[in-house]
Parts: sequence; structure tokens; C-alpha cells
Amino acid sequence: MIGLFPTVVAVIVFNVVLAMLVVALRLRSDRRERSFRQVEARWDPLLVRVIGGEDVSAPTIRPDEARHVLVVAGAYARCLRGSDLDRLQAFVEPYARTLLPELRSRSAEKRATAAELLGVLALHKCSRYIVETLDDPSPRVSLVAARALSRPEYPEHTAAVLDRVHRYSHWSPSLISSMLALVGSGAMEDLRSYLADPDRPSRGRAVVAGTLRLLRDARSAPIAAAALDSDNPDLVVSSLRLISAVGSSQQAESVRPMLEHDVFFVRAEAASVLSKIGDPWDVDAVANLLHGDSPWAALRSAKALMALGERQMLEDLSRGHGLASESAREALQVELV
Repeated sequence: MIGLFPTVVAVIVFNVVLAMLVVALRLRSDRRERSFRQVEARWDPLLVRVIGGEDVSAPTIRPDEARHVLVVAGAYARCLRGSDLDRLQAFVEPYARTLLPELRSRSAEKRATAAELLGVLALHKCSRYIVETLDDPSPRVSLVAARALSRPEYPEHTAAVLDRVHRYSHWSPSLISSMLALVGSGAMEDLRSYLADPDRPSRGRAVVAGTLRLLRDARSAPIAAAALDSDNPDLVVSSLRLISAVGSSQQAESVRPMLEHDVFFVRAEAASVLSKIGDPWDVDAVANLLHGDSPWAALRSAKALMALGERQMLEDLSRGHGLASESAREALQVELV
């Protein structure tokens, strides 16, 4: 028992020190919160007047509260457009550069917050620093910087963002496609060039094909058709979806071989595309998918046949048994709904 005494004492001392540390951190957090609320109470009404167009003579922002003021301004900036945003940005611009040292903080959270705030408050003055942040060691911080740069007013940054798209593989491709689409028509040339380049990562090209689909860029349909020879099924499917959205019968010849692709979801997507841009003689090839081993491809085939005007074929099939009959019945039922 005596031998255990020092161990017990050590555990008690450790727990006491840990508890004191937790209390100290909580007190510091509370002080920071109170400080922020005090700054917000003073500056929020002033910022509202600035946004409204009043000629405001503002007090000088103290260095220790500049970041708080910028956080408050950033909350407004995310919701503003046009002249209201211009007035707010002009007002806080002299102080926005105080965030630049935070781009080199050891905390990834601080670096991300600084990049985001600079993006909404002073992109026209600080874009060079945000572009540099695209190479941040943290992919998350890099993505925040990419989002800040993806603005319709600054399409010149699209190429730099595209060069880092491979870094965002942990995020949903549709999320990255939507982000890039925010740039709008000014990004079209860079996006087309990226999709057309076989030396670019396949996953990045698939993301870009998704962006061009969101932007409804008809000029990218031939580029998507050329991308169908890729070994990456995700890129092939994304290209097929782009063709489905903006393509024409001119791309049908490139799509037809995809009905025999090794991957079932590529075959399924090809059937759907041909139901929009194909010809009557595609019916037999599409119908062959009904008799394959993939329920998903069979169902998409049945729906494609319905779109191609083959209702009678589906009604005949629906009277039988097996995968083809089940798919035909489901396609007929969907039409009735």
C-alpha cells in the first residue's frame, strides 16, 4: 500500500493541474467572446450605416480589435452584392491587410479564416496572397482559397485553381464542380482546355466536365466525346452526362461503343444519352442491355427504350419473367406516375 501512495498522489496532482488548465482555457475563451461582443456592439451599427451609403467618420480601429471588426464586416460581405458590397469593402480595405500574417499562422483554422475573409473583403488588393495560399500544406485551407478566388469578377484566377484541383480529391466532385461554375462564362476557355488535355488528372477532368455541364457549354460537347476513350470510368460517365446536357447527334457515334463498356454504370449512362441524341437504329443495341447482368443498366435501358418510342416492346417484355421483364414493368410504371 505504501508503494502505491506516490502513484496516487501523482494522479491527484495531474488531475488538479488538468482541471486548472481547463478552467484557464475556458476563462480565456470567455474573455475573447466578451471582447468580440463589445467590438461587435460598437461597430455593427456603424457598418450598417456605411453599407447604406451614409458618409461616416469612423473611429480608428485599434490593432487589437481589427480582426474582430473584419469578422463582423465579413459576415455582412457574404450577403451583399453591387454598390453595397463596394462601400463596405472600401471602408475596411485599410485594415484588411492586417490579416496577411495569419496566412502564415501555424493554425490551419486561422489560415483558412484569413483566406476566406480576404476573399470577401479585399480580393482585388490581396489576390496574390490568396493565390499563394492555394499551395498551403492543408488541402482544406487550399480549398478555402480556391473558393475565395472562384468569383465571376476574377476569371483570371481560374487557371491557378484548376492547377490544384487534384488536391481536393477528398471532397465531393459535385461540390468542386459547383465551386468552379461560380466563375461563370469567363472560365469557359480554361475549363475546355483542361478537359481536352489528356495529361491532366482524370479525376480533375471529370470534375471539369461536371462544371461545363452546369454552365451548359455546348462548345464542350466535342471535347467530351473525345474524352470517352479514357480508361477512367468516372471521367467517361461525367463526359457522357455533359454530352447528354449539351450534345447532339454529332456525338452519337462516339457514345455508341460505350454500350459495350466493361463497367455497368458506363453502359447505363450511354443508354440514357442515346435516348436523347440517338437514332431509331440504336434501339437493338440499347435493348441488349436488358439481358445483361446489371439491374441498373437494364433499368436505364428500359427507360431509354421508352424515350425512343418503344413502348410496345416494353409492354411485350413486361408479361414475362426475369430481369428484362422486371425492368420493363418498372419503366412502364414510372411513365404512368
